[in-house]
Amino acid sequence: MSQFNTTLSMLGIPDSNIHVSEVYDEYRGKGSRRHKVHVIFGELSYSLKRCPLCGIEALRPNGHKLTHIHINGATEIPTILDLNKQRWWCDNCSHSIMATSPLVDRNHSIAKGIQSRVVKLARLRLPNKQIALILGISQATVQRILNDKVKYHASRSLPTNLCFDEFRSTGNMMSFICIDGDTHKLVSLLGDRLNKTIKDFFMSHYSLQDRQSVQTITMDMNAAYQLFIPEVFPNAQIIIDRFHIVQLLGRALDQARIATLKQIQDHHLRTYKVLKSQWRIFHKADPDAARSRYFFGLNEYMTEQNALDIVFDEYPDFKQIYALYIALHNALMSQDTRAFWRIIDTYRPTGSAMDTAIDTLKKNRSGVLAATASPRSNGPIEGINRLIKSLKRSCFGFSNQTNFFNRIYQQTA
Repeated sequence: MSQFNTTLSMLGIPDSNIHVSEVYDEYRGKGSRRHKVHVIFGELSYSLKRCPLCGIEALRPNGHKLTHIHINGATEIPTILDLNKQRWWCDNCSHSIMATSPLVDRNHSIAKGIQSRVVKLARLRLPNKQIALILGISQATVQRILNDKVKYHASRSLPTNLCFDEFRSTGNMMSFICIDGDTHKLVSLLGDRLNKTIKDFFMSHYSLQDRQSVQTITMDMNAAYQLFIPEVFPNAQIIIDRFHIVQLLGRALDQARIATLKQIQDHHLRTYKVLKSQWRIFHKADPDAARSRYFFGLNEYMTEQNALDIVFDEYPDFKQIYALYIALHNALMSQDTRAFWRIIDTYRPTGSAMDTAIDTLKKNRSGVLAATASPRSNGPIEGINRLIKSLKRSCFGFSNQTNFFNRIYQQTA
């Protein structure tokens, strides 16, 4: 008996009222679900005289009931505790009472240790199928435990600074996400990104006083969000994320580079090779003008500035667009608001994609102006979106949005 008690101690079974009588291996299940398990047979019994329902000392023994409990094992083979639980009958209230144990919840067959491991493995972004294989339980049981232990709920109060963005959830649906700009904790997840859905959520969940306390909202240049923000958050200042501003200007620069590239008929020219294969150096804010390096494609040693000059000497119009991009980038990163808007206001259309980019910045003038003066960005929420993509990839996608949101909440709460 002492050897069996040592086995229980090694398996982390915290109940001295369980008395093990036998340990053996056997095959259980039918067909493809038949597998080998470790079986520990024991009895759960203790002295009980007073009925927990009516409080009268009217209990008498009433046999046992055999239960099968999945517990943490010492090997990869699933371990099942066949536990014969003592039963009592109350002659006063005519109710049957069964012995209980801290090992497992009432009316459950999965030990608390197994449930805890399910939650821990899910935090590692493992799919339900893999968790089920590791623990020797079914996928449905894994999902049921996660739904019981991890339940998404929106934040009870609104922080001072918010970040807005969207991500692709289930199918082709784009969902809305909002986080605290300071603590980076999740504030809300919504099934879609429609203005009505977002507006109704904040209006119904938070009081006017809470919404008035929001000071800044950092977001991309999504014009739809800007339509309802003044109504929902009267005192909030919109800040356009600096990354999206640089991304907008960078795309315009790339379109101008490609347009220049298409003008060159001879693909063996050095100019064509620089524009084609060395596109990254056009996005560098400070190209190296001192150190030479080998340029693949050109098959030459030169500085980055020399490579740029090869293009600029032949295409001064593209040089002008490049100079505008660098000037705006430097002014934005150095938070030089006056220089940034002086460049915007004095810009003359060139017939390139940069015209559209500048017009977009002018339409979002207040948000872009705040971006040049504020250190806030959407970096934290973009990091969470990257985590969401990693979760979807490792779990091979989700078909149920509620289950997906619960897993996101577990990763970000």
